[in-house]
Amino acid sequence: MNFSKLTLYLDQLKEKNIPGCDMVIWMNHREVYRHQAGEARPGIPMGGHEQYWLYSLTKLVTMTVLLKLEEMGEISIREPVSKYLPAYAELSVRDGERIRPARTVMTIEHLMSMQGGLGSSFDTPGINTGMKRYHGRADTVQMAECFATDPLLFDPGEGFRYGLCHDAAGAVAAAATGIPLRDLAKNLVFDPLGMKNMTFHPDESQKAQLASCWYIENGVLTEEENHLNEVCSMPEYDSGGGGLMGNVDAMILLADALANGGVGQNGQRILKAETIENMRTNRQFGPAMEDFKRVRHKRGYGYGLGVRTLLDPEASESPIGEFGWDGAAGAWALMDPLNHVAAVYAQHVLDYLDTYYVFHPAIRDLMYQGLRQQE
Repeated sequence: MNFSKLTLYLDQLKEKNIPGCDMVIWMNHREVYRHQAGEARPGIPMGGHEQYWLYSLTKLVTMTVLLKLEEMGEISIREPVSKYLPAYAELSVRDGERIRPARTVMTIEHLMSMQGGLGSSFDTPGINTGMKRYHGRADTVQMAECFATDPLLFDPGEGFRYGLCHDAAGAVAAAATGIPLRDLAKNLVFDPLGMKNMTFHPDESQKAQLASCWYIENGVLTEEENHLNEVCSMPEYDSGGGGLMGNVDAMILLADALANGGVGQNGQRILKAETIENMRTNRQFGPAMEDFKRVRHKRGYGYGLGVRTLLDPEASESPIGEFGWDGAAGAWALMDPLNHVAAVYAQHVLDYLDTYYVFHPAIRDLMYQGLRQQE
C-alpha cells in the first residue's frame, strides 16, 4: 500500500477552503492509514481527537438501530409507520394545486429508503404549529407526528426525496420500544462497539473538543460564530437524520463492523451479514431513481436503506456494492464488504458543494489507488 498521493491531496485541501480534515482507513479490522491536515481551530493544528457535527452521517447509526430492532423481532420494516406513529394513519399528498388523501400506505422501509414523501424543511405550517403546542420542546416522537400534518410531496413509494424521513424513522424506533433514540443508539451500537464520545446532546467537555465550524459565503470562508447544530437545540429531540456529534475514532468502529459482516474489531456482532446486504441493496427504480440521480454528486450510485450503494463500476475506483453516506459539513464514510475496507473522513465546512462533487470522489479514488499500489 502507498497512500502518498492521498496524503498530498489532503494536505492541499486547505488551499481549497477546507481549514482542517482527518481521515482513517481500516482493512480487516486493522488501521492501514491515518492522516490529519490543517487546523482544528484557528492557530491550533489538527490532533485527531476533534469532535464534529456529523449531520447526515447520523443516518448510518439510525439505520443500524432500526435493522437491529428488526433482527430482535421488535419491528418489521415492512410494517406501516402508523402502527407506531398513529398520526401517519391518514396522510395527505400535495398534487399540483390540490391536496388529496395518500393512495399508498407509508411503511418503515419507505422512510429508510427516503421514499416516504416527507420534505426537508423544519419551517412548515405543521411543524411550526406543533412547536407552539409543545413550547419549543417537542420530543422525537412528538416532532415526527408534526411532520405528518403537512402534505407529502408524493405518495409513499412513488419517488425519492432526501429529507426528514430518517428523523421520522428514528421516532419509529423510539415509539416501538419506549426507549429514546439516544439510548437505543448507545445500547445497540455505541457501547457494543466501544464508540466513545458519540452524542445527540453534547456536554461541555465534548463541546470543548469541537473543531471550528465554517461556511462559504460569497466565495469567502467564514467561521460559524456559535458552532451550533440547530436540530440539537431541543433537549428532548434526537434527530435520527442529522443530530449526532462524534469523532473519526468512533465512527470508524461502526464503518469497520459494517464492512466486515456486522462484526466489530472487538468481536461484537451488531448486525447479521444478510442484514447488511439488505441495507446496501438499491431501492430506487423508475421515477425514484430519476429523483435520486438529481443528487449529482452520487454519480454511479443507487440508494438503499440510508446509504448510497455503487451500481456502476465505471463511476468509481471502488467495487460494486461499496456503500456509505456523508453529512452537511463534509463528514463521509465508506464501507467495502468485498475487501473488508472501511474509511471515515471528517471536515467542518457547511454546505460546500465541492465537497460532494469533487473532494469525496477524489478521496475515494486516491484511497483505492493507494490500497493497490506497492511501496
